[in-house]
Amino acid sequence: MKKFSILMLSFLAIASVISCDDDTEELFTTQVKEGFALTSVPNASYLLSFETKDNLAERLTWSPLELTTPVAVTYEVQASANPADFENAAVVTSTSELSTALTVEDLNNLAGSLGLTPFQAGSIAMRVKASLADPAVESEFTEVIVLNVTPYTTESPRLWVPGNYAAASGYGADWAPGDAATPYLEAVEFGSTEYEGFVNMDVASPMFKITLEQDWDEAFGDSGTPGELSLSGGDLSVPGAGFYYITVNTDPDGDGDFSDATWTATPTSWAMIGTATPNDWNDPDTDMTYNATTQKWEVTLMLSQDQFKFRANDDWGTPTNNFGQSSDNPDLLGFNGGDLTFDQAPGMYKVELDLSTPRAYSFTATSI
Repeated sequence: MKKFSILMLSFLAIASVISCDDDTEELFTTQVKEGFALTSVPNASYLLSFETKDNLAERLTWSPLELTTPVAVTYEVQASANPADFENAAVVTSTSELSTALTVEDLNNLAGSLGLTPFQAGSIAMRVKASLADPAVESEFTEVIVLNVTPYTTESPRLWVPGNYAAASGYGADWAPGDAATPYLEAVEFGSTEYEGFVNMDVASPMFKITLEQDWDEAFGDSGTPGELSLSGGDLSVPGAGFYYITVNTDPDGDGDFSDATWTATPTSWAMIGTATPNDWNDPDTDMTYNATTQKWEVTLMLSQDQFKFRANDDWGTPTNNFGQSSDNPDLLGFNGGDLTFDQAPGMYKVELDLSTPRAYSFTATSI
């Protein structure tokens, strides 16, 4: 009887423990309540601009994820270009707060990452994901809201010039628009159709095309009419080796298609001229030599504290054949700009003229 009583008590104790464990598990199981949602109302549209980049564009707010037990919640703000597809959504922020602020620049960068076209209205779909540290509890999502956004860009569009001359001229692989070293032309600003740039072509018979991107999807070639381009044309060419100033206008009449695209290619050879140089403003000027390794024109000469310019082809008549001071940026050169001033100590200098970056032409003078 004593043994039976002991066994009975042991059984009851074990049953009691099991019952307590079951009660504990039921008590602390986390359950999600209803009501998790975005509470901010988006504007009708967002016209973004560089001038207002630091301003607040939108403050997203949402209600808390309510749970049956108090646990930490992480909120992830997601964005997508497609309101129905968040599989590869961009993560805007991850926070424990119930709001996040987006500046104009933040929203513009987000638009760019989602592939929206600058200066054209597009849509950004957004939602908030709520997650717990416990993987057994599934994530919750708010409804999707859509922001109608017109982004901007500060980048100028480019065209690339792949051809048979590249390897021999210090630019990397031939016929390779995707090569980082392939030279390019650049427009003055986004939306402009007028491009320019200097390209060295050190082969006897240069052949090339002009691509819209760093691939062969679309490429301008020879239309059969001098000075005109065609997206279905053959290879372009210039008469021989040289350092060419190339211009392209992809849409001269502004009607939105490229059927009237035009181009020019002018060989140039650069020199220095002016009171700061040995022969003043007189001919002959002081010729420079192109260095394909540095992609710069260079010359060593005696300079005095005075005025000078860079001139091509011994020609003052063509505005793009001389460089002076840029009217927009004191650190750059401008076509047909005002006289440059040499203000260093008189002496022997190595001068390098860098025309390798379209619309950002510059020079240096190093004492030797």
